[in-house]
Amino acid sequence: MVEVDEKPYVHIDKTRIGLRGKEPSILVSLGVIALLAVILLVGTAVMSMPIEMAMFFGMVILMMLMIATGFSYQEVQDSAFDSIRKVVELLFILLAVGMLISSWAMSGTIPTIIKIGLETIHPSWFFVTAMLLCSVTSLVTGTSWGTMGSVGVALMAVGNGLGIYAPLTAGAVISGAYFGDKLSVLSDSTNLSAAITGTPLMTHVRYMLHTTAPAYVLTMITFGVLGFMVPQTGNAGSAIGDIVKGLDTSYKLGYITLIPIVVTVGMLLFKLPPFVSIMGGAVAGAILAVAYQGMSLLDVTEGLYSGYVSDTGQEGIDKLVSGGGMMAMAGLVLLFMFAVGVSGLLYLGGYVHALLGVVLKWANTRRRIMVLASPTMIASIGLGASYSFGAVMVGTLFTPGFKKLGLKSQNLSRTLEDSGTVYDPFFPWSGGGVFAAGVLGVATLEYMPFMFFAYFSTLVALVVSLTQYKVAAFEPENVEAVQEPVSSP
Repeated sequence: MVEVDEKPYVHIDKTRIGLRGKEPSILVSLGVIALLAVILLVGTAVMSMPIEMAMFFGMVILMMLMIATGFSYQEVQDSAFDSIRKVVELLFILLAVGMLISSWAMSGTIPTIIKIGLETIHPSWFFVTAMLLCSVTSLVTGTSWGTMGSVGVALMAVGNGLGIYAPLTAGAVISGAYFGDKLSVLSDSTNLSAAITGTPLMTHVRYMLHTTAPAYVLTMITFGVLGFMVPQTGNAGSAIGDIVKGLDTSYKLGYITLIPIVVTVGMLLFKLPPFVSIMGGAVAGAILAVAYQGMSLLDVTEGLYSGYVSDTGQEGIDKLVSGGGMMAMAGLVLLFMFAVGVSGLLYLGGYVHALLGVVLKWANTRRRIMVLASPTMIASIGLGASYSFGAVMVGTLFTPGFKKLGLKSQNLSRTLEDSGTVYDPFFPWSGGGVFAAGVLGVATLEYMPFMFFAYFSTLVALVVSLTQYKVAAFEPENVEAVQEPVSSP
């Protein structure tokens, strides 16, 4: 059995830990976690606050609580700010992502992807094609919500035209959207998972392929079989034709508009930093918008900053293409800052260390702690009504435990996605669930049975945990270097 050491996983004065100079109890630690969950749940679900504002209030209240129980303001401030400083690079990546999305819309890149996908739809392969189209769109843009709110809406119209059961179509759209979101270096959840666990971004993305690829194949097979079994009573040709015609009328499309994708992927393959690669793709898109689409430099600059607003006069096309911009990512940047700030405070307060002792009493092997992380992540999303809350709580709690057992951080960051990102639309009261139900026009409980990618992701992750296949661990001689000193019984 793994012993739990007596000092926290950050350098703080032992006499300053917790309430009245003592390490917090389990009940106090659980109370702090529950308080944060209530703040987020009430703020977002009841008061309709943006998640970043609710997270900010959570951080401020936690700071006040810790100051009231013995910490100095300087200690609390330094703990939160030091955590934020560690993710400054990721904050710049998010701003670059906003610019990239708008530049790809202005250059015709995103419209071309949508057109190619819609033109390849065959009724029997509708679910597979819908999933692929949403996967590519989400992978390119880094946003599952944006994909569902644009391409997803179009596919729901196509599915309705074919007379297909709407919840099944929604399941295919959601599965594809969250596959791309999960693997995209442009995604906020991908960046947050890497940041909260201290995992290099590209290491995190590559490591997810071990579980994501099999889950994706299983999902495709399932939807492929259903495509031949589900009856179709209509014809979606007119719906697809109207969308494609509108895109052709509004933009100059063609393979030349895919150059920005080639630039971004090429730079990543040459192992250039993500920020540089993303900015390279954004610049390529901006150049194409001016040179090929005929936009003015001023319009392109405004689009990069505040987001591109399509004004074709066709509401459906405008909704598909508009979006992006540096300022569109401001909320996510704030969310990242406040989330990692909360994480630093939970470390400082000793709350993580107190809960870790309970976790490691049972989860004292690599298999056990990896298996436990999955349901804990799902439950945390349900508790906090958002992926961000789950990532902060589970990432903060389990990171030291994974290190203690010699597991590299990418094991945990992968779990946060395999049993986290994909469950964002699972709960009717979560942000993802409310959004998906609203834009797709299908109740959460109706599409829930068809979220095959989420279920296969967790299933494959659990198999990997139990078999320890493709589990990155420290070499035996290096394990001691990442463990805290173990106390004597």
